[in-house]
Amino acid sequence: MRCAILVRFCLGLLSACLAATAAAQNYPAKPVRIIVPFSAGGVADIVARGIASELGKKWGQPVVVENRPGASTIIGTDAVAKSAPDGYTILMANDPSLSSNQYLFSKLPYDPVRDFTPVINIMASITVLVGGPSLQAKTLQELIAAAKAKPGQLTFGSFGPGSSTHLTTEEFSALAGIKLNHIPYKGIADVVPAVMSGQIDMALSSVSPVLNLIRAGKLKALAYAGSKRSRVLPDVPTFAELGVPFETRSWFGFAVPAGTPRAIVDKISADTSHIIVMPEFDQKFVAGVGLELLNQGPDEFAQFLKKDRATWSERVRRVNVKLN
Repeated sequence: MRCAILVRFCLGLLSACLAATAAAQNYPAKPVRIIVPFSAGGVADIVARGIASELGKKWGQPVVVENRPGASTIIGTDAVAKSAPDGYTILMANDPSLSSNQYLFSKLPYDPVRDFTPVINIMASITVLVGGPSLQAKTLQELIAAAKAKPGQLTFGSFGPGSSTHLTTEEFSALAGIKLNHIPYKGIADVVPAVMSGQIDMALSSVSPVLNLIRAGKLKALAYAGSKRSRVLPDVPTFAELGVPFETRSWFGFAVPAGTPRAIVDKISADTSHIIVMPEFDQKFVAGVGLELLNQGPDEFAQFLKKDRATWSERVRRVNVKLN
């Protein structure tokens, strides 16, 4: 009796494995969606569209990018969490969606650990502090002095309460011993024009969306939040060089609903990895615009997430920001 049960179990397991393998071999057999939980025009959106175009050519199926911004990435992330675990819905994940939101919100409609499988960590974006033409401070030291003279009067923009730009700017403020006034926006496409027009004084931004504006003199780059200077902004000093021990970066990667067959996860990861290391892609979407290639597969990405979640847990505790 026990032998018969064991045989049936083994046969069932073998059947499931064969079905998963067959599904992976035929994948994709229909269009694939990449959900970006941010507005169009930001780093995540641009990179996702670049990868989608190349995956579409490689797979012979349309790969469509769908923007679902809002609620600190919760709307788009939850849509993927509730999708079928078949590889046809992919999340362009980053810090809020899979790391920081669980410490900011008392309740999420999804579980960032249990409901997702990491696929590939694509790249990292280190931020630069920029000010508009109307900002009188020309250096970080002058900005800090002005903020100390008028606590709470200088304004900064973010991608919304609890976003990575909100938390990291608050962390910088604490390290610099200043108080800034937070003005939330929907995304980078709203923040950059607000800085340029003088609606707000400054913002932390990924290098990519503001690089040409800095080069054209339309934005002032005050400090770079990396451990060393950026290759594309070599004249901009780091925060550490200017006496503020502040470093931060955001990451962007693919994740799929938990339960997606490992063979499909590996295929998405391998094909994406092949694309992002191509010299022309790297120059157009990564290193050439000030981003850093990570290229971490499923297992390495999973280990990265454990450390990243610990970092954000401490950051949220230190800044003392809570959202409902």
